[in-house]
Amino acid sequence: MTLHKVLGLAGLVAVGAASPALAQSPPDGPGVVISAQGGGLNALGNLDVANNVDFKTGFNVGGSVGYLFNRFVAVRGNVTFARADARDAILRAGSIGGTTFNRYYYDVDFQVRAPLGGGVTPYLSVGGGGVTVKPDVAPNQPAFTKGAGKVSAGLSFEIPHSNAAIHVEGTSWIYQWDQLGFNKTQVDLTWSGGVSYRFGR
Repeated sequence: MTLHKVLGLAGLVAVGAASPALAQSPPDGPGVVISAQGGGLNALGNLDVANNVDFKTGFNVGGSVGYLFNRFVAVRGNVTFARADARDAILRAGSIGGTTFNRYYYDVDFQVRAPLGGGVTPYLSVGGGGVTVKPDVAPNQPAFTKGAGKVSAGLSFEIPHSNAAIHVEGTSWIYQWDQLGFNKTQVDLTWSGGVSYRFGR
């Protein structure tokens, strides 16, 4: 799913919210929410000072389990798998260019929600956890794990007369990449679309 498609989906959600036929009151009570999503991955910035080494656009899939205290506040536990190829503008011995890297993100975040009516709810989340980075090459090479901060923004739309919803979300993880000859603060951006289901009203 490209960024244009994600934005297009968000536009459709907003149009749907404007229709009186979809008007509904969001749930007020607590509930458990599970979700699944997928989309793209971009590593913002370069690994080296000379700006030769970076990553191609990759993909991500993930899921979460959350607890909605009320329609304004929630907490979530999240797991995301992402994969992207490194590239190097200079051909040289020992370069990581062309190597595929798997990333495993896991975190807990605190979510603030702002219901707008019509089932539409924009939200912001802040949290932290870790990221494990593993080169996908043979012979097997060791992974490394770093602590990571996380911030995300999204928009969800509750499907009328159901406990299901669809959403779009952009998330950034910030961590230190100090392996394989590099030492830079890395910012990874995932952009996703997904579905969720709420247990309890």
